[in-house]
Amino acid sequence: MGLPPRVIAPAYLVLALGAGTAMAGGVAGKVEVPAAPARAAVSNKGFLDRVENPLAPVKPVATTPQMLVVLEGPPPAGGTPVQVVWELVGESFAKPVIGAQVGAKVEIKNTSRTPRSLVAKGQPKLIEGGPLNPSGVRSFRVDAAGLIEVGDSDAPHLKGTVVVVASPYFATVDAAGKFDLGEVPEGTYKLQVFYGTGWIDQPEQQVVVPAKGKAEVTVKIPAGYPLKK
Repeated sequence: MGLPPRVIAPAYLVLALGAGTAMAGGVAGKVEVPAAPARAAVSNKGFLDRVENPLAPVKPVATTPQMLVVLEGPPPAGGTPVQVVWELVGESFAKPVIGAQVGAKVEIKNTSRTPRSLVAKGQPKLIEGGPLNPSGVRSFRVDAAGLIEVGDSDAPHLKGTVVVVASPYFATVDAAGKFDLGEVPEGTYKLQVFYGTGWIDQPEQQVVVPAKGKAEVTVKIPAGYPLKK
Protein backbone atom coordinates (compact mmCIF):
# COMPACT_ATOMS: atom_id res chain seq x y z
CA MET A 1 0.00 0.00 0.00
CA GLY A 2 1.23 3.50 -0.78
CA LEU A 3 1.45 6.38 1.62
CA PRO A 4 -1.73 8.50 2.03
CA PRO A 5 -1.72 11.78 0.14
CA ARG A 6 -0.54 14.85 2.07
CA VAL A 7 -3.26 17.28 3.08
CA ILE A 8 -2.35 20.91 2.53
CA ALA A 9 -4.66 23.50 4.04
CA PRO A 10 -5.53 26.36 1.68
CA ALA A 11 -3.90 29.68 2.54
CA TYR A 12 -7.28 31.33 3.15
CA LEU A 13 -8.10 28.70 5.78
CA VAL A 14 -4.86 29.33 7.68
CA LEU A 15 -5.56 33.05 7.68
CA ALA A 16 -9.10 32.48 8.91
CA LEU A 17 -7.90 30.36 11.82
CA GLY A 18 -5.51 33.08 12.93
CA ALA A 19 -7.98 35.92 12.50
CA GLY A 20 -9.21 35.71 16.10
CA THR A 21 -5.74 36.15 17.60
CA ALA A 22 -5.42 39.47 19.40
CA MET A 23 -2.71 41.72 18.03
CA ALA A 24 -0.40 43.52 20.41
CA GLY A 25 1.94 46.46 20.31
CA GLY A 26 4.50 47.85 22.71
CA VAL A 27 3.96 50.74 25.13
CA ALA A 28 6.81 52.76 26.60
CA GLY A 29 7.40 56.35 27.57
CA LYS A 30 8.63 58.89 30.04
CA VAL A 31 7.25 60.66 33.08
CA GLU A 32 7.99 64.40 33.18
CA VAL A 33 7.96 65.89 36.67
CA PRO A 34 7.75 69.62 37.46
CA ALA A 35 10.95 71.52 38.25
CA ALA A 36 11.98 71.58 41.89
CA PRO A 37 11.19 74.83 43.72
CA ALA A 38 14.01 77.30 44.26
CA ARG A 39 16.07 76.79 47.39
CA ALA A 40 14.83 78.95 50.23
CA ALA A 41 16.97 81.84 51.42
CA VAL A 42 18.95 81.48 54.64
CA SER A 43 16.76 82.50 57.59
CA ASN A 44 19.42 82.32 60.32
CA LYS A 45 22.91 83.42 59.34
CA GLY A 46 25.88 81.76 61.02
CA PHE A 47 29.51 82.70 61.12
CA LEU A 48 29.98 81.87 57.43
CA ASP A 49 27.88 82.57 54.37
CA ARG A 50 26.36 79.55 52.70
CA VAL A 51 28.08 78.54 49.46
CA GLU A 52 27.43 75.70 47.03
CA ASN A 53 29.92 72.84 46.95
CA PRO A 54 31.73 73.13 43.57
CA LEU A 55 33.12 69.59 43.77
CA ALA A 56 30.02 67.67 44.82
CA PRO A 57 26.83 69.61 44.14
CA VAL A 58 23.71 68.45 45.93
CA LYS A 59 21.78 66.02 43.75
CA PRO A 60 17.99 66.38 43.53
CA VAL A 61 15.90 63.63 45.09
CA ALA A 62 14.58 61.19 42.48
CA THR A 63 10.81 60.93 42.93
CA THR A 64 10.00 58.80 39.88
CA PRO A 65 11.10 55.46 41.44
CA GLN A 66 8.12 55.90 43.79
CA MET A 67 5.76 55.88 40.80
CA LEU A 68 3.85 53.12 39.03
CA VAL A 69 2.25 53.55 35.59
CA VAL A 70 -0.94 51.54 35.02
CA LEU A 71 -3.09 51.04 31.91
CA GLU A 72 -6.78 50.34 32.46
CA GLY A 73 -8.89 49.05 29.61
CA PRO A 74 -10.55 45.94 28.19
CA PRO A 75 -10.23 43.00 30.61
CA PRO A 76 -7.55 40.47 29.58
CA ALA A 77 -8.69 37.20 28.07
CA GLY A 78 -8.06 34.81 30.96
CA GLY A 79 -4.54 33.75 31.86
CA THR A 80 -2.74 33.44 35.19
CA PRO A 81 -1.43 36.62 36.86
CA VAL A 82 2.35 36.92 36.52
CA GLN A 83 4.40 36.31 39.66
CA VAL A 84 6.21 39.38 40.98
CA VAL A 85 9.73 39.19 42.44
CA TRP A 86 10.68 41.93 44.92
CA GLU A 87 14.31 42.17 46.01
CA LEU A 88 15.35 43.34 49.45
CA VAL A 89 18.80 44.94 49.17
CA GLY A 90 20.80 46.49 52.01
CA GLU A 91 18.61 48.83 54.02
CA SER A 92 15.76 49.10 51.51
CA PHE A 93 13.79 47.37 48.79
CA ALA A 94 15.33 47.54 45.32
CA LYS A 95 12.11 49.26 44.21
CA PRO A 96 10.16 51.22 46.84
CA VAL A 97 6.92 50.75 44.88
CA ILE A 98 5.94 47.73 42.80
CA GLY A 99 2.75 46.57 41.09
CA ALA A 100 0.94 43.24 41.18
CA GLN A 101 -2.24 41.99 39.51
CA VAL A 102 -5.06 40.70 41.68
CA GLY A 103 -4.46 36.99 42.27
CA ALA A 104 -0.69 37.21 41.68
CA LYS A 105 1.99 35.78 43.93
CA VAL A 106 4.54 38.24 45.34
CA GLU A 107 7.92 36.76 46.23
CA ILE A 108 10.32 38.74 48.43
CA LYS A 109 13.98 37.76 48.10
CA ASN A 110 16.47 38.90 50.73
CA THR A 111 19.66 39.60 48.76
CA SER A 112 21.20 41.56 51.66
CA ARG A 113 23.37 40.22 54.48
CA THR A 114 20.92 41.14 57.21
CA PRO A 115 18.00 39.06 58.53
CA ARG A 116 14.67 40.92 58.35
CA SER A 117 11.38 40.56 60.21
CA LEU A 118 8.83 41.59 57.61
CA VAL A 119 5.20 42.39 58.28
CA ALA A 120 2.35 43.84 56.19
CA LYS A 121 0.67 46.84 57.81
CA GLY A 122 -2.83 45.93 59.00
CA GLN A 123 -2.40 42.33 57.76
CA PRO A 124 -0.17 40.59 60.33
CA LYS A 125 -0.88 37.12 58.93
CA LEU A 126 -0.20 37.91 55.27
CA ILE A 127 3.56 37.29 55.47
CA GLU A 128 4.92 34.24 57.26
CA GLY A 129 6.43 35.14 60.62
CA GLY A 130 10.02 34.69 61.73
CA PRO A 131 13.23 36.21 60.35
CA LEU A 132 13.84 36.33 56.61
CA ASN A 133 17.50 35.35 56.46
CA PRO A 134 19.95 36.33 53.71
CA SER A 135 19.19 34.45 50.46
CA GLY A 136 15.82 33.51 51.95
CA VAL A 137 12.40 33.96 50.36
CA ARG A 138 8.96 34.96 51.64
CA SER A 139 5.90 34.85 49.41
CA PHE A 140 2.24 35.80 49.66
CA ARG A 141 -0.73 36.10 47.33
CA VAL A 142 -2.71 39.29 46.75
CA ASP A 143 -6.46 38.69 46.54
CA ALA A 144 -7.92 42.20 46.25
CA ALA A 145 -7.06 45.56 44.74
CA GLY A 146 -5.51 48.08 47.13
CA LEU A 147 -2.23 48.90 48.85
CA ILE A 148 -0.02 46.63 50.91
CA GLU A 149 2.66 48.38 52.95
CA VAL A 150 5.52 46.09 53.94
CA GLY A 151 8.12 46.96 56.55
CA ASP A 152 10.55 45.61 59.10
CA SER A 153 9.32 45.77 62.68
CA ASP A 154 12.95 46.25 63.83
CA ALA A 155 13.90 48.87 61.20
CA PRO A 156 11.28 51.65 60.81
CA HIS A 157 13.18 53.16 57.85
CA LEU A 158 12.72 50.02 55.74
CA LYS A 159 9.39 50.32 53.92
CA GLY A 160 7.92 49.33 50.57
CA THR A 161 4.51 49.40 48.89
CA VAL A 162 2.74 46.84 46.71
CA VAL A 163 0.05 48.42 44.52
CA VAL A 164 -2.48 45.69 43.69
CA VAL A 165 -4.50 46.42 40.54
CA ALA A 166 -6.97 44.55 38.34
CA SER A 167 -4.99 45.32 35.18
CA PRO A 168 -1.97 43.21 34.16
CA TYR A 169 -0.44 46.21 32.36
CA PHE A 170 1.75 48.20 34.74
CA ALA A 171 5.36 49.27 35.04
CA THR A 172 7.68 50.90 37.54
CA VAL A 173 9.51 54.11 36.62
CA ASP A 174 13.29 54.51 36.81
CA ALA A 175 15.27 57.48 38.12
CA ALA A 176 15.36 59.02 34.63
CA GLY A 177 11.55 58.88 34.43
CA LYS A 178 11.42 56.09 31.85
CA PHE A 179 9.04 53.11 31.87
CA ASP A 180 8.24 50.18 29.58
CA LEU A 181 4.96 48.25 29.73
CA GLY A 182 6.05 45.69 27.16
CA GLU A 183 3.43 44.15 24.88
CA VAL A 184 -0.17 45.27 25.36
CA PRO A 185 -3.16 44.05 23.27
CA GLU A 186 -4.41 46.48 20.65
CA GLY A 187 -7.00 48.91 21.98
CA THR A 188 -7.61 52.14 23.87
CA TYR A 189 -6.58 52.40 27.51
CA LYS A 190 -6.72 54.92 30.34
CA LEU A 191 -3.37 55.75 31.92
CA GLN A 192 -3.02 56.35 35.65
CA VAL A 193 0.03 57.06 37.81
CA PHE A 194 0.51 55.98 41.42
CA TYR A 195 2.93 57.98 43.56
CA GLY A 196 4.09 57.25 47.08
CA THR A 197 0.81 56.68 48.89
CA GLY A 198 -1.94 57.27 46.31
CA TRP A 199 -3.03 57.96 42.75
CA ILE A 200 -2.04 61.28 41.20
CA ASP A 201 -4.96 63.56 40.41
CA GLN A 202 -4.41 64.61 36.79
CA PRO A 203 -6.44 65.05 33.59
CA GLU A 204 -7.48 61.75 31.99
CA GLN A 205 -4.91 60.50 29.51
CA GLN A 206 -5.79 57.88 26.91
CA VAL A 207 -3.28 55.60 25.22
CA VAL A 208 -4.07 54.01 21.86
CA VAL A 209 -2.08 50.80 21.42
CA PRO A 210 -1.48 49.82 17.77
CA ALA A 211 -1.59 46.26 16.46
CA LYS A 212 2.09 46.56 15.58
CA GLY A 213 4.88 48.90 16.55
CA LYS A 214 5.24 50.84 19.78
CA ALA A 215 3.19 53.61 21.35
CA GLU A 216 5.47 56.28 22.85
CA VAL A 217 3.78 58.04 25.77
CA THR A 218 4.71 61.21 27.66
CA VAL A 219 3.13 61.67 31.08
CA LYS A 220 3.24 65.17 32.59
CA ILE A 221 2.90 65.21 36.37
CA PRO A 222 1.12 68.30 37.77
CA ALA A 223 3.01 70.59 40.14
CA GLY A 224 2.65 69.54 43.74
CA TYR A 225 2.05 65.89 42.79
CA PRO A 226 -1.61 66.19 43.88
CA LEU A 227 -3.21 62.93 45.01
CA LYS A 228 -6.84 61.96 44.53
CA LYS A 229 -8.95 62.32 47.63
